[in-house]
Amino acid sequence: MKADTQAITIDASLSKVFRFVSNPENLPQWARAFCQAIRPDGDAWLVSSPQGEVRVRYRTDEALGVIDFHLSPAPGLEALAASRVLPNGDGAAYVFTQFQTPGMSEDVFTGQVHALREELLILKALLEGRTVEAAPSCAPVT
Repeated sequence: MKADTQAITIDASLSKVFRFVSNPENLPQWARAFCQAIRPDGDAWLVSSPQGEVRVRYRTDEALGVIDFHLSPAPGLEALAASRVLPNGDGAAYVFTQFQTPGMSEDVFTGQVHALREELLILKALLEGRTVEAAPSCAPVT
């Protein structure tokens, strides 16, 4: 499968970045192209995305900086988006890898690559206490 890895440096502590990204309720604040709303679903979360509902399981390990997203856009289909929060001086680097799943068109994958870049810039601004412009804010669904 084709993969895309992107990273961004964030001027915030490693623990602050990890706590924010690993909290599913924060996903609509920064992953705006993917997550319009989110709600708990047993041991996972249901994300309202432009493509419909996607079940997401989080697997995290703060000691290793691991935040992996196991996405199930349809029954029997699971995709991995792997991410890491790494120390970078007094701040952190956030690294995110996504994969082109079987059957996903090149155009859709390219769109996801571009959307992730914007989402990482939003994440950086939020964690650095700067105003985030343009994209509408979404609140978790409870």
